[in-house]
This record gives sequence, C-alpha cells and structure tokens, in this order.
Amino acid sequence: MDSENPHVAPTQPTSWLEQIEHTTSEVGLHHVDLLLDQTGWPASAIPTLQRIHPAMPWFCLFSGTPEEPLMEQGPLLMRLDLQQWQHKAWLEDLIKNTGKDSRLLLLVSPQPFEDLSLALQGLSRMQVGGQPGLLRYFDPRIFPLMLRDILDDQQRDAFLQVTSFWSWLDRDAQPQWLPGTCIADAPPPNVPAPLALTDAQYELFGCISNAQKLLAQPGLLAHGLSNEQQFNQLYAYACQASAEGYCGELIPYVTQNIIQNSGGPNNNTTAVRGRLDEATYQ
Repeated sequence: MDSENPHVAPTQPTSWLEQIEHTTSEVGLHHVDLLLDQTGWPASAIPTLQRIHPAMPWFCLFSGTPEEPLMEQGPLLMRLDLQQWQHKAWLEDLIKNTGKDSRLLLLVSPQPFEDLSLALQGLSRMQVGGQPGLLRYFDPRIFPLMLRDILDDQQRDAFLQVTSFWSWLDRDAQPQWLPGTCIADAPPPNVPAPLALTDAQYELFGCISNAQKLLAQPGLLAHGLSNEQQFNQLYAYACQASAEGYCGELIPYVTQNIIQNSGGPNNNTTAVRGRLDEATYQ
C-alpha cells in the first residue's frame, strides 16, 4: 500500500489511523493488532490495558521467557476492535503520544489472537553462534531494515506469513506499509524455532544501532535532509565501516568520508568538518 496516499495528510497524527481503518475495511477485518515497545517507559501500560472496557485481548512477548522479570518493560501485543470507540480512542491516543518515539508496530492480521501471539513471541527468539538472545524486531527503527537487508528469504517469510500488512511510522512520523502474505482462512502459523543468525547478520543489527546513535549527534550531515534521509546516509557509512573492518570511533570515520565524497577541501567541507568536530566533543 502506498503510504503517500493523496487523500490523507500523512503529517497529522490521525492520518495513520485513517489509513488503518481503510486497510482493515479492504481486507474485511474490524480489528488491528498493535505491538507496543515499553522499553524505557517510566510506567507500564499494563494497568491501563486492564482497565479498558470492553476488554481487549493482550499478551506480553516476554511471558514465559528468560525476560519475564522485565515484563513491565516488555513488548505488548494487543488486539483493538475498531468498532469499539474505547479501543479506537486508545489507539489514537497511542499514535498521538508515542508514535514519534518509535514504539508502535502494527499488524492487520486475520489470525486468531492466541496463534498470532505465540508466533510473534517465537519470532523474538534468536541464536548467534549457538547462544540464545532476544530479537528486537518490534522496534520500528529496526524492523524495515531487518526485513530488507538482514534476514534471508526463509527468515523473512516467517514475518510475512503472520499478517496481511505490517505498518509503522518512520523517523519522520510518516506511515509506512508492507504487505504480508497471510490471507483470510489461512492456517495458523507455526511457532517458529529461534532464528539462527550468522555473525554477518548480527553485525548489521549493530550497524543500525550505530547509525541511530550517530543520528542523535547534531550537525553530522548537511541541513535540509529529513530524518530518514540522514539515517540512511549514516547507516550506509556504518555498514561501510563494518565491511572494511573499521573498529574505531565512527564520528571521525564519517567526517573523513563526507569530506572525501564532497570532492576535497573547500568552504563546504570545512564547514562539515567544523560541525563534526563540534559534535565529537559534545
């Protein structure tokens, strides 16, 4: 689905909600499933979920896992009935107050809630070199790059087969949509085994994290770029550094590459170096 629908205003908080309602109607559903990443929240959303009436199904992906003691900080899956104004108001409130914090990942799925819960929980388990770990795919800053650049076809299919659509807000608060392969009356998805990641795949997750940290530094790139454009450039530099085996600080590495790519020292590259040096010592 095209996220730049001319009939909606994508910069407004309600635009994503309008697209959600349109998409669920198109596939014949009246509910959506929402993953809320609670990492770093001062208070858990669970008490609020328990008070909502009519009640909505919800499940914490940390339930029954080694991370269960951290459940109040864990990812919550909830199914919201868009025909219930209380559920719709809760969704609108979440979009308005947390959408720009990269905490929401949405599914339009015909799967029964319990089956979907177990499948999504299974997808959060990974292994690297035989060591178990948590795959934080529910972070929308990670999710699209994970599917595009990191997972192999079989691993990617495991995420696509659980839903008809995935959706999230990008770093510019623009709604993005990714079609899945799940159709009405599809058999329940199997609970997947932990995803076995290679060292190279795991390294790319580190590149995403490094680029996100660089994005928080002021003045690293030229003015006028959107957050997504800045991130994509920084992610490319992080991947390049990884491929070259570079192990030092990334800010000087990015500085040098920007200057080289700009064609040599001149007024523009001097300004770039000045902004980067300033960012380095903040």
